[in-house]
Amino acid sequence: MYIQEKVGKRNPFRVPEGYFDNLTAQVLQNLPEQPKRRAKSVFMRPVFYAAASVCALLVAGAAWMWQSKTEVSPATSVQAKVENHVQQSDNEEYMDEAVDYMMLDNHEIYAYLAEN
Repeated sequence: MYIQEKVGKRNPFRVPEGYFDNLTAQVLQNLPEQPKRRAKSVFMRPVFYAAASVCALLVAGAAWMWQSKTEVSPATSVQAKVENHVQQSDNEEYMDEAVDYMMLDNHEIYAYLAEN
């Protein structure tokens, strides 16, 4: 309100006469020249897509081959199964001994598991 009382509603900013007549020409004249670039051909896009697909297939194939080399051979696999079975039977024997030592029957074990 104070500003309106002092200045009023008149606009103190003015544009010089003919300013916008030559503005575009002046701006274009002041721009630096840029080297002309060739536009990328739309017809090259499928070639780029095909190259990217081939690269993706090569990477996937290499990963698959690398992973297949690290897998266990059949002889080692059988040995691992035997060791796992022996370890599991040892665990069962240990559990049987522990249950016998604590003198727990199936009913007490079920009751304990139901509480927790």
